[in-house]
Amino acid sequence: MLGRRKEKLNYDAQEVKSILAEGLKIEGMIKAEGKIRVDGTVVGDVYGDFIVFGKSASVKGNVFAKRVVLMGKVEGDVEAEVLELKSSAQLKGNASVKEFLVEKGASLSGSVKSGSFFEGSQEVQSSKKE
Repeated sequence: MLGRRKEKLNYDAQEVKSILAEGLKIEGMIKAEGKIRVDGTVVGDVYGDFIVFGKSASVKGNVFAKRVVLMGKVEGDVEAEVLELKSSAQLKGNASVKEFLVEKGASLSGSVKSGSFFEGSQEVQSSKKE
């Protein structure tokens, strides 16, 4: 349409909507919109737009998001448009991502599909905002 432009979401500039603090343990699925930060323990799958897992974060479950920044531990598969593994990150599982960024020192045990091999699932596709 003429005169209408798509606004690209700038997740880096967004404020964190929710924080799951260190010492907090959640058992079950988490679904979140916007930018969230996890510093505690999650046993279950995590769905969201932009998820930051801090150094103290521990997840046993799969992660589906548009963007994931991992500094802690995930035991499960990650599917995202963008995945950043920071130097303290530990991922024990497979990653399926469009864009894959890894800092020196990050640990990964699993396989990676990235770039043109990325086939986003319904979970990632349905959360896209146009």
